[in-house]
Amino acid sequence: MTTIENGNIPVHEVARKEWGWHQTPASVKLARRILRKWLASHQVKFFEDEALLCFSELLTNAIRIPSPDGWTDTVWSLYPDRLRIQVKDYSPDAPKVCYPDDECESGRGLSLVHLVSDDWGYETCTFLDGKGGYLPGKYVWFELNG
Repeated sequence: MTTIENGNIPVHEVARKEWGWHQTPASVKLARRILRKWLASHQVKFFEDEALLCFSELLTNAIRIPSPDGWTDTVWSLYPDRLRIQVKDYSPDAPKVCYPDDECESGRGLSLVHLVSDDWGYETCTFLDGKGGYLPGKYVWFELNG
């Protein structure tokens, strides 16, 4: 189990699941269904509505950015006091909350994550490019408190 620090007190994951999703829109629907079952299996269905919305938005954004292998990785971590979901994103650009006008058909995803989650952010990192080199990217994450 992974440990993160909460002040000076170590907090251990209760459960962790890592998934890779093919970069197609159909994967988002499947990912939501599997996340719903995973939450139920850990008796934390109270996270369901907010987690499904935020996860769908982050995964939808991430699959639009091609990865070398055509997959987007995610990590679901359950702690005693919260749920944290991370989505791998191959863009080096920082995510930005936008407030599009009423006529725009997209651009509201991070606004929803910002409004619904208890916390969210990103961490820059590098990924193997499949040719022996590295690509810049990030993990975009959100947390819901229990």
